[in-house]
Amino acid sequence: KDFETVHEKKLHLIIVRDGLDLFAHLHPEIDRAKNITDMFTFPTAGKYRLYADHKPTGKKQATAIAEVNVAGTSPPSPQLVPNTPGRVKGDGLGADIAMEKTNSEGTTRISFTLFDAAGKPVVDLQPYLGAMGHLIVFSGDGQHYVHSHHIEGKVPGGAVAFEVHFPHPGIYKGWGQFRRSDMVHDVPFVVKIE
Repeated sequence: KDFETVHEKKLHLIIVRDGLDLFAHLHPEIDRAKNITDMFTFPTAGKYRLYADHKPTGKKQATAIAEVNVAGTSPPSPQLVPNTPGRVKGDGLGADIAMEKTNSEGTTRISFTLFDAAGKPVVDLQPYLGAMGHLIVFSGDGQHYVHSHHIEGKVPGGAVAFEVHFPHPGIYKGWGQFRRSDMVHDVPFVVKIE
């Protein structure tokens, strides 16, 4: 019932729809009675997975996982087509994404060189939850989840870099999250890991 603060919050709740086409990153409140609550409007029907990142006081980081089925006719999810390494567009920001390797052995460095809607380099990022970027990655079946934070220090070309361990070969979808002008921007991408 007691949680440590990690990246400025006691709980990071990630919501993703089966098919990985809908994504949200929330920070529920914990009241005096230790109830954890937040409001979220599911944008469409379907099966959603909820991942609650937390660190119980004095224990290791943990993730609680749940599923929610939202009633109604679920529209089909678009096919996951790899587009990384390469140039991708997000909501207000785009990125040239580079990867050191695309296999599941060891740790992979993923670097985002960000640009704005006019194609100009972004050099005025603001910290978001105590980091210059957050990276959330799911396996194509939604069974494997990684939440990574930017690598401290200088990265060539002014990129924001992350280290990720992909647990097995397959298709993965990720979202880089960056804050600029007091707004958080999501930059989604899809990669095939050998």
